[in-house]
Amino acid sequence: MGAASITLPQKLVVKLREKAEETDSLPEELGIELILKGLNEELDPEGLEEHYQALSDRYIEESKEFLNKGDLVQTSEKLWGASALAVKRIAAGRGLKLERHGEIWSTVSRISRERGDEDIVVFFGDANALHRNFYENEMDKDVVEILLRRIEKLVEKLRRII
Repeated sequence: MGAASITLPQKLVVKLREKAEETDSLPEELGIELILKGLNEELDPEGLEEHYQALSDRYIEESKEFLNKGDLVQTSEKLWGASALAVKRIAAGRGLKLERHGEIWSTVSRISRERGDEDIVVFFGDANALHRNFYENEMDKDVVEILLRRIEKLVEKLRRII
């Protein structure tokens, strides 16, 4: 069974984005969590891994669309989201739920050590810079294009980790 889309009234979209920002999560991620709570359901670790991977992949594609439109702010946020979700996928497979920025960084550090791959930390630092760019809008298109390619490498590296 594939993914489905839900159309929300604008008022709810705004509230969901505000709440997601407060909880340092992504709107789609928080939306799924709220739906599951409302239905008194939980995703098993495998379902959560699949969800995080699908969202990460979708965010990579959406980032390219935003870049083509010249929207560097949204490109930056989608790339950050793709990176964070790729890390959260690995954590979910290990029975962990990452809810704070620091927990994501700790997991990135642990994965990098386990794999002997410093690029994981470096590329995630790029993702973090993109997250900041979402708020500051200080990067030009050339920089964002370079970082997009590095985030694609990061997500691919993380995809290979079980």
